[in-house]
Amino acid sequence: MAIVVGSIIGSGIFSTPSLILQEVGSTGMTLLVWSLGGAISLCGCLSYMELGTMLPRSGGEKEYLDVAFPRPRAMFSYMFCLCGVFISSASGAAADAVVTGAYFLYAANGSSVNADGQISKHAEWMQRLVGLGVVMFCTMAHAVFVRQAIRLQNLLTVLKTVLLLVIVLVGLVGLAGGLRIDSPHSFKNPFHGTVHDASAYSSALFKVFFSYAGYTTLNYSIDELKDPLKNLPRAAIGGLLVTTALYILTNIAYFSVLTPDAIMRSNTAVAGVFFSHAFNETWGHQVVPVFIGLAAFGTVMCSVFTMSRIIFEAAREGFLPWGHTIGQVSRFQSPLYALAITCIICVLYIVVPPPGDAYNFLIDIGGYPTWFFCGLSVVGLLVMRRTHSGLDRPYKTWVVTNLVTIATAVYMCIVPFIKPKTGVGSSDDSSIPYWAAPFSGLLFIAFSCAMWYIRIVRQRGLETSYYARFGYPTKSLV
Repeated sequence: MAIVVGSIIGSGIFSTPSLILQEVGSTGMTLLVWSLGGAISLCGCLSYMELGTMLPRSGGEKEYLDVAFPRPRAMFSYMFCLCGVFISSASGAAADAVVTGAYFLYAANGSSVNADGQISKHAEWMQRLVGLGVVMFCTMAHAVFVRQAIRLQNLLTVLKTVLLLVIVLVGLVGLAGGLRIDSPHSFKNPFHGTVHDASAYSSALFKVFFSYAGYTTLNYSIDELKDPLKNLPRAAIGGLLVTTALYILTNIAYFSVLTPDAIMRSNTAVAGVFFSHAFNETWGHQVVPVFIGLAAFGTVMCSVFTMSRIIFEAAREGFLPWGHTIGQVSRFQSPLYALAITCIICVLYIVVPPPGDAYNFLIDIGGYPTWFFCGLSVVGLLVMRRTHSGLDRPYKTWVVTNLVTIATAVYMCIVPFIKPKTGVGSSDDSSIPYWAAPFSGLLFIAFSCAMWYIRIVRQRGLETSYYARFGYPTKSLV
């Protein structure tokens, strides 16, 4: 359970609450959206537990899609790997790196947000510059100091969990009147200002689901799990429920200390503003934001580690060109070339988006293919109930949980193309158009399909892969 909780808790809960409030407009609706996100994530988790116990082998969606849709050969599993690495994982790591920069700069210079809740271009590029340094440091650490990097990663995982508990405790003290602050009156008329716009809610949910991502972590390494048929559902479901409770309590804590307007103006540094308001300037402005930045830094370390291993395995299986080179292990016992590719992709995601709404863009572009393949995997689960009815299912969930997940996936893939009436992307002079993230995600899904045809069909990548060279049966690779 601790692994699942540590995988789910990232920079999202420290940075997205203000952005979600901007989208939905009110305290009450913000809490409802976080609760709804937890409930939908639970439906997805239950579906993935059935998939994981029915097909108990590492690989996650790659394995499920291959069994559910065997024809065309390896197409969906290939598309998932390419999109998962180059869109979902990379954009998430870049977003976490930007948040790390935001909190380190907040500790050094205070808030960079103006009265309208916007960050100056200079401050945003400084955040990105720090983010670049974070990504490069994490890459170097995992490339050269493998064991030490993993120990640091585990320590930072503990830190971010402790920080979340501290925020909850401070919020409870604030609700009880134990802080020397004026009451923000956030819970008086809690639904005042609620937005009624489907597109705005899809954007808000992308940010909520970004914060809940990670409950499928054990599905990717189920071979290493002791008694997986019993422990996989217990750990994943229990970890998600604990995290959901922590997230809702954390949001209540934010509203118990800050007014809704103050939260919206805080941009991605809401936790820093929270501590600044609750404590004295030195503690709240300088000390705590450093720890929050370190917590986000730990999330980047986890992302770089995981992403490089996926690239490493994908190269060895023949999914990527130059697989024999990318699949090499360096003298430091690390996938050096895979780490270099990871670093380059993350750097591009940090640098390329224009100033303005870059953080929103990074979250939304990563969420689009994630939901596409999540929905497809659960459709595959329903297909396998008919085509593979003889498979043992130690854990079987209700059909309604599958349908909720599929319906959410359809919603998250269609509604983002509708222009929002309020919030990010509603203005014609927005730095990044509202359709840019979903269109980019859809375009890369199409690109991954074309790459499958070139790499797997034309170049016969599976038959010429690193694994095939050493006698692994190609059937096990897809």
